[in-house]
Amino acid sequence: MAAVDCGANPVVLSVESKTNPTSCESFDGGITVTASGGETPYQYSINGGTFQSSGAFSGLGGGTFTITLQDSKGCDTQTEVTLAIQNSDLAATYHSTADSECLSNNGKITVNATGSHPPFQFKIGSGSFSTDSVFSELGEGIYRITVKDSEGCSLTVNATVAHGNTGISWTGNIKAIIDANCAVSGCHVSGGQSPNFSSFANVQKNASEIKARTASRSMPPDGRSITQEQINLISCWVTDGAVNN
Repeated sequence: MAAVDCGANPVVLSVESKTNPTSCESFDGGITVTASGGETPYQYSINGGTFQSSGAFSGLGGGTFTITLQDSKGCDTQTEVTLAIQNSDLAATYHSTADSECLSNNGKITVNATGSHPPFQFKIGSGSFSTDSVFSELGEGIYRITVKDSEGCSLTVNATVAHGNTGISWTGNIKAIIDANCAVSGCHVSGGQSPNFSSFANVQKNASEIKARTASRSMPPDGRSITQEQINLISCWVTDGAVNN
């Protein structure tokens, strides 16, 4: 199957309207977005949640929300929308450190809260509130941080931990996996299936597909299997840029 060229007809996400919540304790805010470009039908999600066919989201409190648009070919785009809390000066920013570990996580998020009603409390996801504003040992991804002041007013921040270069090596980590499971007789070698994965250039050219197929466990075929650790190593190497290191 040919790769989808999302850049040829990119999806475009626009904010049509937003309604701020009426108070700290209220969850009556809303966001409505519209889509164009790409291929219909469209799907929408908020903060990494389940996709839905409608671009309208309601029952929201104050904070920053990440809206994702995806078309029928899997092409997507995102935008952030902030809903302000009425009659409150509570605000929060964050700094993050990328996750540069492959088989473990070392990403970090540090949150800074300001406002007239300290002390502030913090939680990540569905965890419990505490006074600790630093969250460590995180993998790459988007995390929902909630900040609460002494009057019970709260807001949310979507904090991103980026992918840092993990240093996974073609010669030290990946080549042996490919040689033992893919570049074998009857499979991706000369005289077998195309492409020939005895060639690094061919592996590099098909790196994204190798990552996707090993992750779905549709590769390698014929009863052979690779471990989850090997799948993770391949994923890290490809995300790092699939370099000949």
